[in-house]
Order: sequence, then structure tokens, then C-alpha cells
Amino acid sequence: MLDLFLRRWPLKLLSLALAFAVWIAVTGDGRGVSDVRVPVDVLLPEGATLSGTPPTTVTLRLRGSETLIRRIDPYDLDVRVDLRDAGSATGERTVILTPRNVRGIPHDLEVAAIDPDRLKLVVARKKRREIAIAPTLVGKAPRGYAVYGASARPSELAVEGPDGKLGPAARLRTDPIRVDDKTEPFTVRVGAIPDGNDVRVVDTRPLDVTVVVDLAPVDGTIDRVPVVVPGGGTPVPASVDVTVTAPSGLIPRLRDRHIRAIAELPAGSSGPLVHDVPLRIELPGLGDEERAKVSIKKMSRRAVDVKPAR
Repeated sequence: MLDLFLRRWPLKLLSLALAFAVWIAVTGDGRGVSDVRVPVDVLLPEGATLSGTPPTTVTLRLRGSETLIRRIDPYDLDVRVDLRDAGSATGERTVILTPRNVRGIPHDLEVAAIDPDRLKLVVARKKRREIAIAPTLVGKAPRGYAVYGASARPSELAVEGPDGKLGPAARLRTDPIRVDDKTEPFTVRVGAIPDGNDVRVVDTRPLDVTVVVDLAPVDGTIDRVPVVVPGGGTPVPASVDVTVTAPSGLIPRLRDRHIRAIAELPAGSSGPLVHDVPLRIELPGLGDEERAKVSIKKMSRRAVDVKPAR
């Protein structure tokens, strides 16, 4: 019996070694640990959103077959937090994360740890409204030139976010717009930048910003600017002197009657003479871009007397 067992023993030993190696390759490739970052997916009830800057990813520590760990794609995994049962309730929530929150993990892998293992979330009412655009200008116009303003088209874009973030004072900034080498007006297409990760631009219209650049402003006085009374009446005096600040090339146009003073009578005014009617300056015949270059520095009078029309 022993002779039979020892017969050709080298071949038998080699066969046993090969069988063991195959078994190791198939079922025993070793255990390993790996850390992967995965996104967080928060489900909210309709009409709710998250306020602040909650974590968008967490780190999972996976334990299991090294072969399986090497094959795992982090993009196939996520951590889901379901707050849809919160109804209309708002406020701070602390959510403890467990392997049950992880989706996409193969059965043969174990979630050994989650970092962080809890999330602090602030649930707020979601609001949608139009927000004004505030162009972001960077740099300074070349010597002898000045930037007179910037306007966006459209002037507002629709955004969504927490109710408290979208008040009347909210503004949307734009991508930086450089003016260092500009000597004339120009228009550029830019993106809108929300104020915080919890505000999202939902308006898909393109955003164009026109920046008004011209020669540096100088002071000029326009004599005898006519005073006009809407609806009729005689101003006393009939004209005023107005000092403006504008590019030198634009001031001659203002002298050619592209400027006037308006004295608007208050409602219900009567009598032979209405005293101290305030004046405002209008620039008829000038486009919006040219008006942006003109500022009123002073007037010889801020108010006039008016004889109402009979």
C-alpha cells in the first residue's frame, strides 16, 4: 500500500501544488481595503432645497476581495439620503450615514466605514425669482480713458435657491471682464455666478455685457440751458447754467440743445406764481450709451419759480 502511494511521488506532489495554486487564484486572491470618494444624493420633498454648503461627497472604506476592489468604479457608487418624508418642515437636520445609504456596492464587498459618518443639512423653502445682473469689471482703463459703466442684456436672470438667499438685495455677479486695454465700448458674452452653491441659475438665455469706455471725463459748462415746464407755464428764470462731467468730444453735442432742465409743477398747484419748483436735467437726443458718460456736477439754480398756464 505504501509502495502504491510513493510510486511517482514527484508527479503527484506537482499535481497537488498546481491544484492548490489554481484554488488560490480562483477563490483566495486575498483581502484588501480601499478608500473611495463618492457623491452624496439628497432627495427632498417638492418645494424644498438645501441651504448653505453641505458636503457633496463622502469617503467610503471598502473591504473585500482585492480583485473586486480594483474593479470597482467610484462613479457607480453614491450615498443616498432620503428626506422626502420631511414634508414641508424646514430647519437643520443631522443624518447618520450607514452602509444602508450606500448604493451600487457589490454583495461581496463590505462598507467598513463612512467619513464623515453624519451630515448636517439645512432644509429651506425653495424660491424662484428674477435676479439683477451686476457686471464684474477687472482692471483699469488705459491712461487718458475711463470706464463709464456696464449694462447686461438681459438685465435679470431666473435663479432658484433658499428663500432667505433671494431677497430684494440679491445680485448675480458675472465672470470677470477685463478693461485694461480697452479704449472704446465693447460687448462680451459671460456667465452668471450665483452667490453660493445653494443658488442655481435656471435661465438658459445667453448673457451679454456692454462696457462703456471713452476718453477720460472733463468738466464743461453749458450756458443758458432752457427750462421746460411740462403741461405749460412760464419759468422764472427761463434758463440755467449747468456744469457737466463728460468726455471732451461729447460736450459740444450738449451745447447743441441736447440738454434741458425740467420744472414739473406739483399736482394741484395754483395761483399766479409757484415758488421753488425743483429742476431735473434731461438729455434728449442722446442714446443710453452716451447718457452713461454724462454726469451733472452742478447747476446755477436747483429750483425756479413758475407762472402756471391759464
